[in-house]
Amino acid sequence: MPINFRAFFLPDTRADADTFWLGLGFIAFADALRLTLLDAGLAMFAWLLILFCLAALHINRLRDAGRQGPLVIVPLAAGVAVKAIVAIIAVTVAILPGFMDYLEAQGVDINDPAQVQAAGQDDELIAGFQQLMIENEADTLAAFSAGDWPSAIAFWLTVFAIGFWFARMPRKG
Repeated sequence: MPINFRAFFLPDTRADADTFWLGLGFIAFADALRLTLLDAGLAMFAWLLILFCLAALHINRLRDAGRQGPLVIVPLAAGVAVKAIVAIIAVTVAILPGFMDYLEAQGVDINDPAQVQAAGQDDELIAGFQQLMIENEADTLAAFSAGDWPSAIAFWLTVFAIGFWFARMPRKG
């Protein structure tokens, strides 16, 4: 069966295993371009388009295999969940040095775990750090953008791993 490029974008056709893999690669490449070239606002809109194309491709693969469309939620939900978890971890790792510097500037001995834990539960210190993050917008945006690539890689590894299941579904009809 020839490659049907329409299967990458619209949920109205069939996608055999080869078309499915090619579509995943194409959409992953588009996502990499999104992260590289677009700013936050456009990147979020493009992310929604990426998810739509990914859903369309999976629906088309399910149609080719004679399976029900609601299975499309499996790769999308798993990918988004893993992406969110990795993004939270990456942003936390990026913010932690600044938080530790802030605690040290506030007189907290960062070598004493008990003091650091107590400071982490002090509402005034946390509010002060939040205000510092608001005032230093460039540093805050840099910390949040630290989660972009790790979360994207985790998302695509998850989608490709589940893709093996979808690609191995036998063709019906």
